[in-house]
Amino acid sequence: MQLKDISICVASAQEDAGALDLAQALAAKTGAHVACSAIGIMPAPILYNEFGMGAAYVEQLNQDKELIDRFWADLQKTLDKKDLRCELRRHRTYGTNLESLVATIARHADLTIIRAPAKDILQPHAQMIEAALLGSGRPVMVAPVEWKSGPVGKRIVVGWDASREAARAVHDALLVADEGAEITVVTVDAKAGSLDHGDAPGLDIAAHLARHGHKVTLRNEGSLGRSAHEVILQVAMDKNADMIVLGGYRHARLQQALFGGMTRSMLRDVKLPLLLSH
Repeated sequence: MQLKDISICVASAQEDAGALDLAQALAAKTGAHVACSAIGIMPAPILYNEFGMGAAYVEQLNQDKELIDRFWADLQKTLDKKDLRCELRRHRTYGTNLESLVATIARHADLTIIRAPAKDILQPHAQMIEAALLGSGRPVMVAPVEWKSGPVGKRIVVGWDASREAARAVHDALLVADEGAEITVVTVDAKAGSLDHGDAPGLDIAAHLARHGHKVTLRNEGSLGRSAHEVILQVAMDKNADMIVLGGYRHARLQQALFGGMTRSMLRDVKLPLLLSH
C-alpha cells in the first residue's frame, strides 16, 4: 500500500507553513502528488431586503476578497521559496460552506494535511480538521503549529483503545510508515478479558503490525491520575517519536462538543504530526 496523493488545506500563507513542510517531507519520501488547496473564507451571505444588500456587508466582502487575493499571492511566494512542487488550487467559499468544501477536497486524496488550531479550537482549522475527518472517509494528518521539518514515519506511537476508529487509524498509518518502522503500541488502563481488548490488550494489533515488517513494542500503561492523551504524549517523548496515530472521535458528532475528549486535548498539546482516522 503506497501513498500516491496528498491534499493540503491551508487558510494562511504564514501560519500554515508547518503543513506545507509536512507535505513536502512525505512527498519527498513517497513521490506522492501534492495538491494545495488555498481556501479564502468570506463572511456568510445575507439576504436582500427592501433596501438592498447592506453597505457594511458589501464593504466587508470587498475587503475580504482583497485579503484573499493577497493570501494567494503570499502562498505562491512561500511555495516557490520552499521549492514545494504542488498543484495550487484556489478556492473562495463562504464560512457556512467551509466544511462541505474541505470534505469534498479530502475525499479525493489518500491523505489530507491540515495545520492544528493555533489559539481558538473553534476557528477555521478546527472546522477543517473535523470536516475532513468526519466527511471524507480518509485519514487526516495534523501538523503542529510550530512543527519543524524532519523525518516522519520512522518512529511511531499508536494510541490503541481497540475501537473501530483506532483500527482504521492503524491501517491508514501504513501509508506513511517507513519500511521496518519502530512502532510502539500504547494502551491506557486496558483491562484484560474485556470484549474489545481480549485476554492480552494490544497484543493482536502489535502482531498485525509486525507482520507488515515493522519493529513493534507493546506498552500497557496505567493512567495513574493522568489523562490518556498525557500518557500517550509521554510515551512519544520517551521514544523520540516522529508521529502519533489515533482514532478520532468515538461518538457521533451531535453527542459531544466539537473535538471533545482526547481528540481535542491532543490537538491542543501535540508537538508531533498527528494522524487521525474515523
